[in-house]
Amino acid sequence: MNDLRVICHDWPDYPVGLLDLEDPPPLYVLGITTTAPAVAVVGTRKCTRYGLNLAEAFGHALSRAGWTTVSGLARGIDAAAHRGTLRGQGRAVAVLGSGVDVVYPVQNTDLYRAILSGGGAIMSEYPPGTRPDRWRFPARNRIIAGIASAVVVVEAGEKGGALITARLAAEMGRPVLVVPGDVDRPASVGCNRLIRDGAHPILGVEDLLCELELILGRPPNNGPAAEGAIPATGLAIDDLPSIWGCTPAEALARLARMEITGEARRMGDVVLPGSG
Repeated sequence: MNDLRVICHDWPDYPVGLLDLEDPPPLYVLGITTTAPAVAVVGTRKCTRYGLNLAEAFGHALSRAGWTTVSGLARGIDAAAHRGTLRGQGRAVAVLGSGVDVVYPVQNTDLYRAILSGGGAIMSEYPPGTRPDRWRFPARNRIIAGIASAVVVVEAGEKGGALITARLAAEMGRPVLVVPGDVDRPASVGCNRLIRDGAHPILGVEDLLCELELILGRPPNNGPAAEGAIPATGLAIDDLPSIWGCTPAEALARLARMEITGEARRMGDVVLPGSG
């Protein structure tokens, strides 16, 4: 592992959010670190197909916006968020509850490799060779919460690591955004309780991006030359969902927001760049 590095709290590329911990640990790192804002997407391993699809859509949207996605490489929601990030050619960070050379679960080996080849990073506070003992994962979750500027919980049962991450994030002053679900669905029990206790509900991809923009400011890829910006020749409104990679409803919501900020204006069935 020739590219393995160890970074400490006083190094310039150490994740600044981890300085909020009482005892910021040294990190073993494979790949590329960054101090840019990151968003954690977490949830249960025992998720539904709906949760998987939504986590992947969130990861894709975050990558297109230019934010880093952080998760734990676990089965279910974590892996789906990583896959969506990579599909959007974005940057993913996986924080392990084992050594960085020990892939767990082994079924995610291809995903592990794709994160590294895609310019992301694998991190752990545990030295190489450390096995994924169950007791290590709650400690791992504090690293995820610390790195992230906001935490998104997609599905969570009555107990589990996602709830630990959400609690730790809230204790560190991180915003916690949660997808609500059916009150009788086991995978939504934890989410609904988080909302009851004060977490902010999010209702889809566009809602997530709007909330994050309020929290983190303009996303890195939302400048004049950003992907999805309106060219001078204009775009057909019906083409926006495919161009922006979202649903028609989300495209209209995004367009309405761009009109308010002066980034776009409509002329019949065509949208043109605005003056803002």
